[in-house]
Amino acid sequence: MKKVGIWIDHRRAVVVTIENGQESINTIESDVDRQPRAAGRSGNPTKWGPQATINERRIEENYRLHVVNFYKDVIKSIGKPDQLLVMGPAQAKREFADEVEKMPDLRSVPLKIETVDKMTDPQIAAMVRTTHF
Repeated sequence: MKKVGIWIDHRRAVVVTIENGQESINTIESDVDRQPRAAGRSGNPTKWGPQATINERRIEENYRLHVVNFYKDVIKSIGKPDQLLVMGPAQAKREFADEVEKMPDLRSVPLKIETVDKMTDPQIAAMVRTTHF
């Protein structure tokens, strides 16, 4: 039986896999910046001259796409588990669970979501070992 637990936020994921009594811990870093920031304005310095606008919607969409690609990388790393535990401090765990539900191979896998604060790798591993589905 393969049991996988993931602690995830937008910047990194810690994947703990327990299979046939063997435990492994893998960390996946995200290249997603903490918060998208708009670049400074440029253009004519006079108030009546042409002004360059900042397209915030495009910046937010790029951020969302980076996050979704990060989630897909994490999903690729877990393979096909028999049980899946997703933990995290904020909304990333729910967003990740939504991406898992979109994968046909993982829809039938029992999924449990837990809200936890920051944890060390051994704490995450202990949580995966002791969680019952």
